[in-house]
Amino acid sequence: MGEIASSPRFGESPAGPLLLSLRLSATVEAVPRARHALRAVLAERVPRAPVDTLELLLSELVTNAVRHSTRGRTVAVAVLRRENSIRIAVVDDDGAALPEAGDAVDLLDEHGRGLLLVEAMAEEWGSYPVPDGKVVWCDVKTVE
Repeated sequence: MGEIASSPRFGESPAGPLLLSLRLSATVEAVPRARHALRAVLAERVPRAPVDTLELLLSELVTNAVRHSTRGRTVAVAVLRRENSIRIAVVDDDGAALPEAGDAVDLLDEHGRGLLLVEAMAEEWGSYPVPDGKVVWCDVKTVE
């Protein structure tokens, strides 16, 4: 699976200190495990971070990675501190298509709102392919 830290896109500008790095089984249990680990590290290392926003966006990105993992083995999560933001990056093994936020979502659909939330709540977000899949990331502004 592609490594987040060694990706050329992270190398284009300083990504910042790594706060959290996880490799989780691509199952529904990955989401609460990632949220719990994020909350713990933020409480210890970034006490003024917008924890609820970061948790929600992490949940959406991990849920998408689990849902779209083609081999169903693992997803990787990295949380990095940047100058004025926290970056969440999630790697899955589905490199077939890069995600896009949908324009219209049927209110009765159970799925399809995750990237709309990411787009609305993150300062910036994006995705890029890596050799064994793709990385989807978002930045959330911090209060200093």
